[in-house]
Amino acid sequence: MINFLLQHQFWVAVGLYWIFSAAISAMPEPKADGSPGYLWLYRFLHTTAGNLTTAFGNRIPGIKPFILLLLVPIVFSTTACAAHYRIHPGAVNATDSAAYDALLIAEAEINKARMDYQAGQVTSDARNRLDNLIRLYNVARESWLTYRGAVATNNPPDQYFQQLSQNLTDLLNAIRAFEEKGVRQ
Repeated sequence: MINFLLQHQFWVAVGLYWIFSAAISAMPEPKADGSPGYLWLYRFLHTTAGNLTTAFGNRIPGIKPFILLLLVPIVFSTTACAAHYRIHPGAVNATDSAAYDALLIAEAEINKARMDYQAGQVTSDARNRLDNLIRLYNVARESWLTYRGAVATNNPPDQYFQQLSQNLTDLLNAIRAFEEKGVRQ
């Protein structure tokens, strides 16, 4: 559900605005001898909601087509329903680019842990996990380079893809385990 809402942010915002505007429009009008606090709240919420029909009514002829005309570019400028992944320049395909991203994440984690190790802030158990993480990184990087080579030379990449997927899964699991257990003494 959260992924759906994140992928449709514009329409979620429109729906929430519509609900907010409807709730504000449903407020009873303040009485002439009513509370000044309610009058202020009523006016503030109507201004905040930007409810043009309440603020202007029919005083501005032709406002509805104008608003529709203004909304069309906004609707067309929003992203489509699916999330978009931008492939890195020089990548042979989307799998190659995603594998590169995973390797960059692992490399950053390894570099951070190495700095902690050099500062003497790593436990012996974390040192073993760091060694395992580095080993899995090297294995995943080699399988990534093999996969890239297969795709670049038009060899069937299926077997290399399966191996790359498994190695990246192992690497990302090792990163999660490393981050969850911590490295500091």
